[in-house]
Amino acid sequence: ENAAAAASGVEAAWKKLGRKGKILAIGGDGGTADIGMQALSGMLERWHNVVYLMYDNEAYMNTGIQRSSSTPYGAWTTTSPPGKYSIGEDKPKKWVALIAAAHQVPYVATASIGNPFDFVKKMKKAAKVDGPAFVQVQCTCPTGWKSPLEKGVEIARLAIETGVWPLFEIENGDLWNIKIQAPGGGAKVKREGGRVVAIEFKKPIEEYLKLQGRFKHLFKQPEAIDVMREQIKAMWKTIGVEVTLPKPEE
Repeated sequence: ENAAAAASGVEAAWKKLGRKGKILAIGGDGGTADIGMQALSGMLERWHNVVYLMYDNEAYMNTGIQRSSSTPYGAWTTTSPPGKYSIGEDKPKKWVALIAAAHQVPYVATASIGNPFDFVKKMKKAAKVDGPAFVQVQCTCPTGWKSPLEKGVEIARLAIETGVWPLFEIENGDLWNIKIQAPGGGAKVKREGGRVVAIEFKKPIEEYLKLQGRFKHLFKQPEAIDVMREQIKAMWKTIGVEVTLPKPEE
């Protein structure tokens, strides 16, 4: 949870010594979205020359798979177990990238191990900007997601292709000109003036969910998956994109 604070101090010392270069800080979703949020905000607001990489596997995976505010709705964790009176995690996912963008820093992006070339490109871009940069990357966790190790990249790619995980870039806090990466997977993308304004996804989110044991219980409660679908639509609307998410039978 002290990654941003430590990076701020290192960057200040680095500058005092007259050294050039950018500092890289890496923090998990719990240490970033929850207990490290204050330090992250301070780092961004003070304009430290740091690239902050949020390693988002959507729970506190190194301490026992407890839920974080980056855990998606419906997911099983050890502190959000599904049962007779629980759906699992009952709150929507927090998108820290959008909070970072509110600081109007030079560069903010989301990335995924499901698209490694895009990930590398964004990290290189983050390293070149003058000032703070923030990248939120989705990384699968076989243990916490109850998924096969060899399916990790496939699952991450499905998150992109079903609309669960958007790939975007925001420069200088300009939310009116967010750069959206086409998701692939046969999705139809509508653009106006070069900007993505609508996406019609072809793959249902169930294709992503079914490969993970943490969502297994949701298939007995399809209405919960519909809630997740609406939350995903709302998230896309926040970044200015209307999306269509199909159901399996469509």
